[in-house]
Amino acid sequence: MNSVETSVQVVRPMGALTSANADAFKEEMLTAITSESASEVAIDMAAVDSVDNSGLVALLAGCDTAKRHRKRLSLCDVAPRVRIVFELAQVDRAVLMIDSQDLLAA
Repeated sequence: MNSVETSVQVVRPMGALTSANADAFKEEMLTAITSESASEVAIDMAAVDSVDNSGLVALLAGCDTAKRHRKRLSLCDVAPRVRIVFELAQVDRAVLMIDSQDLLAA
């Protein structure tokens, strides 16, 4: 039997993802995505309480980069008020949203 080992890199933004910190978030996320050691990247959104347009643009840039690098990108523990923003912007069509990081192991 063949065994496939996956390495998950976790990015943990905090507070609001806004124009004030979207570039730093994007850089951290892209570094994780382009890392040779990670086969997938999880964005742990548990500590994020709001997202503006700049945060959405940064996240969508991460989605595009993950696709180009053939890596899975997921959002986990998204607060309901942030999930609504993602659904309205149709981010949920571009990236997998899961309830908990524990589900990544499944």
